Amino acid sequence: MGKWKNQALTMHPVFFDPLNKKVYMKESGNIDSLQYMEDPGAIEVQEDRQVRFRFFAPEAKTVEVAGLGGTMGNEHFSLKPEGNGYFSATVDGIKPGFHYHNWYVDGVEVQNPHGAFGYGCFKAINFFEMPEEGTDFYYLKEVPHGDVRIMKYKSQVNSHIKACFVYTPPGYEEKRDREYPVLYLQHGAGENETGWIWSGKLNLILDNLIKEKKCTEMIVVMCCGYSFIPETAPVFYPGDFDRELTEDCIPCIEKEFRVKKGRAYRAIAGLSMGSAQAMLTFAKHQDLFGYLGVFSGMADTELDKILTEKTYAAHHIFLSCGKGEERLAEKQQAACGQLLEQGIPCSRASYNGFHEWHVWRESLREFAALLFKKDGIEGITTDIMDKQGSEPRTQISGEMLRKQTWEEQVLFFDPAYKKILFAVDDKGNPAGRYRDIHHGVEIEGKAEVSFWFLAPDAEKVEVEVYGMKRRKLNRADGEEGRQGYWTVRLEGIEPGFHYHEYYVNGNPVLNPMAPVGYGAFKALNFFEMPETDFHEYLLSDIPHGQIHLNYYQSSQTGRTKMCYVYTPPGYTRNIEKRYPVLYLQHGGGENETGWIWQGKIDNIADCLIAEGRMREMIIVMNSGYAFRRDGSSHHSLGSFDEELVKDCIPFIDHMYRTVPERESRAMAGLSMGGMQTQRTVFRNPEFFAWAGIFSGGLVIEDKDSDYRQILYDRSSFEKIFQMLFVACGTRDGFYSTTKEAVRKVKAHGIPLEVFEEEGGHDWTFWRHCAREFLPKLFIKTI
Repeated sequence: MGKWKNQALTMHPVFFDPLNKKVYMKESGNIDSLQYMEDPGAIEVQEDRQVRFRFFAPEAKTVEVAGLGGTMGNEHFSLKPEGNGYFSATVDGIKPGFHYHNWYVDGVEVQNPHGAFGYGCFKAINFFEMPEEGTDFYYLKEVPHGDVRIMKYKSQVNSHIKACFVYTPPGYEEKRDREYPVLYLQHGAGENETGWIWSGKLNLILDNLIKEKKCTEMIVVMCCGYSFIPETAPVFYPGDFDRELTEDCIPCIEKEFRVKKGRAYRAIAGLSMGSAQAMLTFAKHQDLFGYLGVFSGMADTELDKILTEKTYAAHHIFLSCGKGEERLAEKQQAACGQLLEQGIPCSRASYNGFHEWHVWRESLREFAALLFKKDGIEGITTDIMDKQGSEPRTQISGEMLRKQTWEEQVLFFDPAYKKILFAVDDKGNPAGRYRDIHHGVEIEGKAEVSFWFLAPDAEKVEVEVYGMKRRKLNRADGEEGRQGYWTVRLEGIEPGFHYHEYYVNGNPVLNPMAPVGYGAFKALNFFEMPETDFHEYLLSDIPHGQIHLNYYQSSQTGRTKMCYVYTPPGYTRNIEKRYPVLYLQHGGGENETGWIWQGKIDNIADCLIAEGRMREMIIVMNSGYAFRRDGSSHHSLGSFDEELVKDCIPFIDHMYRTVPERESRAMAGLSMGGMQTQRTVFRNPEFFAWAGIFSGGLVIEDKDSDYRQILYDRSSFEKIFQMLFVACGTRDGFYSTTKEAVRKVKAHGIPLEVFEEEGGHDWTFWRHCAREFLPKLFIKTI
């Protein structure tokens, strides 16, 4: 692996380990002709520190790329046509750092679907990393890794279900009698709960510090800081996040996790807007928090409160910013002097850079090393459970839950479609206000949807819903048109999940204000048209499981893989209980994120468990791309079957409280994942007793395999399978061949479980497959 090829430099929430391949058909026709070839992607940082930019824009006259200011600056770099629809350029002299950037196609600001994506500036936005020589504290290293999980909780402030990311240190699950201190850490304006993991690399930083014994083992909680209150004009402090944190989130954390109680074991910090929120909460609740971290911020009112109300002594306050933030550095220096004069322990630091993520990573590294060094509790300690409000805990409306279901995505669980109007008060403190902006897709009614795209300088904007014709958007009327919006309203949209794509001046781009997933081998927009007869996929006000992000090493690729792991409600607290496991795979062109954000598998499982319709189980979702470096893997299915049994299953059995027996292990997948499922379970019967093939055909024999000994012999079949579930939609291209294969197998007395209904090769049908399949698992059916 080259010097600049550490996976921390390329990981992003839409794809942990980007494939950097594209697919083509060697011959027309079936899966056997599908091939992969190398594809450099949108940005490549080369060994000589040059950066190669690339954009597919076959109808464009000009393509440029530019940073947003800060360390990268905002100079526009021109790309030249390659003659194949791509534009490219190699640029020298970009300084080290984390760099958000925009692309410009014929002068129109757009986002590149083939680039790395994060959430910043209130939108889906491209970024890349230029590493700094000698700096690797945030790299992915061969050290024990902590667990990162997504936990849902209920906000009483705005009656939403919110999601927070929770980091637990290596060994948390094994050390069941140990309790840990907690750091509550907030993002800045324009970003969200995903930022500290995917942009800040918090989990990697903590993993490395803990391994080097440079910080205390701790739990870190990262929330979404937007708690907008209905019918209230939002200001820089959006809503009442302080109340949501102290009355909703923290009690939930202290219920679900083994935490040390008391202010000596709680810290709060944040960057930019998050630093103001942290100062507000620390100032109001000095009985709850002993440590405060202020990264790239300073709030005068809260500082005065901390200086004057000293019932509880602060253990340490840490202030930091970029060296380029000169006025802020002066304010922090003065504040640090005031705090020290009052006997409050304080330190400050400045780092190379401006208001940007590489500064905040350095801030975290230094602040984490200061935390929880003083054991014991000073003075009276208020338990956080005493801080909960006395108002009744209200139910969240079904309308709100449906809306949240249709908007949740990998980049933002509960999106805020707003822009901030920056302003300061007479003291120079932030006093910005938020205004609403259009969602990229707005459901208007039954089978009707409006699309909105902001492109003031475009000549033409189009949208193509997969399976439908491309349609032109029109310039909006009135003020919206003057702002640069384009829009169109479409009717006749089928219920269910829909990928769709946008074109600016004929060139494919991403809409940064519409939900984003990974599909068709790139970042791709999607929307939901409500299904009136299918409720299981909806977000509900019921007990929720957790989604874990875990790393393991692949023996096939030599790289680190990430898998998403669903654990059912109560897993964290029922520490003696063991669970069966389902390994669930995505299809070609998608990845490990698919079953969560497109498939809504956690919502489906939560619902079925709450209704008593399925057994509690662990569900593991991997990236199905596992190609050996020597080219010896299967040309289309890779070596995932070997990776799963050699690497992933042992990892899961070690990390989780599984029942490590074949009768308690299942595998299923859709499309390519269904093909991989059949290949894996038939070749490794000692591992699996249950299997599901969704829209992946049913292979009896082909040039690679001959399964007739199992599929034509009931005795052999029943020795292996508790259940083999085969599903296909009647409008799927695989339907006729699947139906014929099922007929042949059933003619030999094999008790297949078969599911079909009107449907295509899409997530709408695969969710229905999950609803049918999950209740049949891990019960005696044969």
